[in-house]
Amino acid sequence: MTEKKKTGYLLKIVTDVLGREANYMLKKQDLTWAQSRLIGFLSRNGGECTQKEIENFLEVSHPTVVGIVSRMEQNGFVTCRIDALDRRNKIVSLTEKSIKVGNSMLESLREQDEAMFYGFSEEEREQFDSYLFRVYENLNRSTRIRQKM
Repeated sequence: MTEKKKTGYLLKIVTDVLGREANYMLKKQDLTWAQSRLIGFLSRNGGECTQKEIENFLEVSHPTVVGIVSRMEQNGFVTCRIDALDRRNKIVSLTEKSIKVGNSMLESLREQDEAMFYGFSEEEREQFDSYLFRVYENLNRSTRIRQKM
């Protein structure tokens, strides 16, 4: 196995474990990891945004966002309405229920973060984040170059 495959494989299995653990902890609030990320995004953006903004933030397709938002609306975490200024846009807003679970959700994710970085110094955590961000940027750059071809 080459180093690149080893690194990619490790990133994949770490991501799988993070997702599985986050979903386990968030199940108490009847949320998934993707849904919790959406609640956090909406919270940081005044409690509402368009589905297009959600697509960009989550870096997923329109049908995926429609599914996430639809399930969250059914479970009472968000409401949706058509944008009065541009009827092509759907506005997604937080509900009282999602605001109430926000603190508990954040605590669950904080616990996961502590477990993931157990034994790491603050400097190591910052360095790790820096490396991952550079990998992310490199992959996005190569994707943009390939898409232009």
